[in-house]
Amino acid sequence: TGPVRLKDVAGFSGRTNDVVYCPPLSPTFQPSTSQSVVVYFGGDVQDFPENMNVQRDNAHYIKWNLEAMATILGENFTHEHIVIIRPSRMEFRMFSCFDNFVPSDNMGSPEHTPNHNALNHLQSLLCTISNVLSDNVCKRELLRLDRARIMVVGFSKGCVVLNQLVYEFHYLSTLMPDDSTLMHFVRRISDMFWLDGGHAGGKNTWITSRSLLETLTRLCISIHVHVTPYQVGDEKRPWIRREEKAFSDMLQKLGAPINRTLHFEGQASLLSHFQLLSEFIKSPSPNK
Repeated sequence: TGPVRLKDVAGFSGRTNDVVYCPPLSPTFQPSTSQSVVVYFGGDVQDFPENMNVQRDNAHYIKWNLEAMATILGENFTHEHIVIIRPSRMEFRMFSCFDNFVPSDNMGSPEHTPNHNALNHLQSLLCTISNVLSDNVCKRELLRLDRARIMVVGFSKGCVVLNQLVYEFHYLSTLMPDDSTLMHFVRRISDMFWLDGGHAGGKNTWITSRSLLETLTRLCISIHVHVTPYQVGDEKRPWIRREEKAFSDMLQKLGAPINRTLHFEGQASLLSHFQLLSEFIKSPSPNK
């Protein structure tokens, strides 16, 4: 079966997000502890296809609409459940705003806080999705996506969610070390993919705080950084290159399991930025 659209999925404390779910192409029908899920947070303009078609500029990129992304990821992560989380707000039909995960302005630029309950919201969404699908779709398998191995993928604006999760890893480990339920959930996150992170704010595109990156390193999450000249070569936004270098260099010095790949060298186009979505999976296999 192909992608399934789930509207207004309930998460933490009244927050809701629309979701696209795609089952594994090669299901294994194993217990919930051996299930794995890829959770994707997209960039600006990425939306349901009918919404993208309304705006002529967005229609150029319709092949990367959120339902298509579920299929693209599913064809490459064949044993994983795919969960695409639609932003709670698409400002001007253009700017992805993930308010349920990180406080954002009207262009979706983040105002990171030590704790916005993004981890709680993600865990609650995966729990609700599992319950809805177990009732309606997946008769043969008890779904427990909140107990699965989790890979989190952020593309462009969607990387603000991954950055907020890092803030919350630090908050959890330093100020709430006794919250064993949430810590168990964090320990299920095996991989994080930062794909060409960027937003309209003039800073904080990549995390550069040593203390936050030390906490991330201690979690032993495999970190995958994939960038293109569209972001790291942008002379009008030089802080992106500086911050990404600081992020990647510091994690390497701290001994984190990180790999970094520059794609499309010399091609600083919006098209190559989007083409990264098909290209990053061709790098050394993301599946462990």
